[in-house]
Amino acid sequence: MTYPKFIILDEPVSALDVSIRAQILNLLKHLQEKLGLAYMIISHDLAAARYLATRLAVMYAGKLVETGACDGVYTEPLHPYTEALLSAALPLHPSARRQRIILSGEVPNPVTPPSGCRFHPRCPEPCRAAQTRSPSGARSSRDASPLATLLAESDRHARGVTSAARWGRSGSR
Repeated sequence: MTYPKFIILDEPVSALDVSIRAQILNLLKHLQEKLGLAYMIISHDLAAARYLATRLAVMYAGKLVETGACDGVYTEPLHPYTEALLSAALPLHPSARRQRIILSGEVPNPVTPPSGCRFHPRCPEPCRAAQTRSPSGARSSRDASPLATLLAESDRHARGVTSAARWGRSGSR
């Protein structure tokens, strides 16, 4: 018998009903804690990812746009796509309110993607650099990996606009 330390989970609970989904997530969490397992979770289910993950990576059109500590990415997303994605997810508590970000435009064609950041044609606040340069990585404000939004944050700060101010959250970067 083998005892893996790393397991890749591709949409592990996507086709399950709510009660079975909860049981599977609890089992995965229990095994993770008991056996010291590391998971790579590929999922559209943000709640499941948050429940099991310590770090989160967000992709758009096949490219990484933001990575970071799970709590940091959830509470202070830096990339506009991460903000839009989180605004579409069900809140953790039924009484929580979110301002939904509705994106315009179409998802880019993967055969002929746009130049620069693949999200810039749909971005509510694109920066000039994103039109010509691709993101090199990303970071949550709580860790030290490189920032994916290129110059977007410096551009926003120059205009006096932060994600927290735009979406009604308190706190600063």
